Amino acid sequence: MKFGLWVTTHFPESISATQWYDYLVEQVLFAKQAGFGLISSGQHYLTAPNQRLQTLPLLARLSAESEGMEVATSVLLLPLHNPTDIAEQAATMDVITGGRFILGLGMGRQGVEYQAFGVDSRWIVSRYEESLDIILKLWGGGSVKHNGRFFAVPETESKIRFIQQPHPRIWLGGGSEAPINRAARYGFAWFPGGGNVDSIAEHRAFHLASLAEYGNTVPPDFPIGMWVYLHESQETAIEEAHYHLGSNLSLGEFREHAARNLIVGTPEFCVERVREYQEQLGVTHLLCRLQAPGMGQEQVLRTIRLLGEAVIPNIE
Repeated sequence: MKFGLWVTTHFPESISATQWYDYLVEQVLFAKQAGFGLISSGQHYLTAPNQRLQTLPLLARLSAESEGMEVATSVLLLPLHNPTDIAEQAATMDVITGGRFILGLGMGRQGVEYQAFGVDSRWIVSRYEESLDIILKLWGGGSVKHNGRFFAVPETESKIRFIQQPHPRIWLGGGSEAPINRAARYGFAWFPGGGNVDSIAEHRAFHLASLAEYGNTVPPDFPIGMWVYLHESQETAIEEAHYHLGSNLSLGEFREHAARNLIVGTPEFCVERVREYQEQLGVTHLLCRLQAPGMGQEQVLRTIRLLGEAVIPNIE
């Protein structure tokens, strides 16, 4: 299993963008030393009152500090973009990372960002699938021509070439049957952003059954995202994580929520939880979300340190 650092790109107004970027660089360097094998970042726009750094330029820069690590988008909001641009941006990222780039795609939530991009929420799924089809056509090599409902590509050829063959790996996000079925239909890995073992296991079984139904082989990757907060004391971990990740819940409610859906506790507890996900689900990549807005840099670095010292060495 590879441990991934899911860098938090949204941050409070009280911190300058330069300072936050410096924090992320420090986190990546520390994670690399701790034995992490991947960095990733998600995408949203217009996230007031928080600021946000955008995904592809940030990952391109951070990849210079993470040599040898995989780099993934977790995820890009494909319906907001022109697929020709994403096809060539992703191919460029593959070159920059030495063939270690993973294109994670999703739809995100509807709202101000879709309005700002002029995307009608009624057609999000159609735009998503047409965009994915165009990306795969452009990555396939040779002459391409496309006249679709949302996009048109004149007869041409994308000449940029990538290192991975036949193309960079693709993870498709989503937590319901429709996106999971779509991932199976295309033959790509399904990427749940979180959840408890039972719900992920149910959806994982559906993905595997759908892959078989479409005659597609099982992808080598099964990544999941998970909030992780570690401390040497189990109770302190719960109390501190409650403040940052569940202040809308009572402490008792958060304790129950964390037990089902998060990894909060000591390194020893974390090892047990990770083995559970690994053995029961076959997870290959655990993307660790470590920092909510307002959480201090020292808390993030502590969790990275504890993962590196006492968790990663105990997970095969």
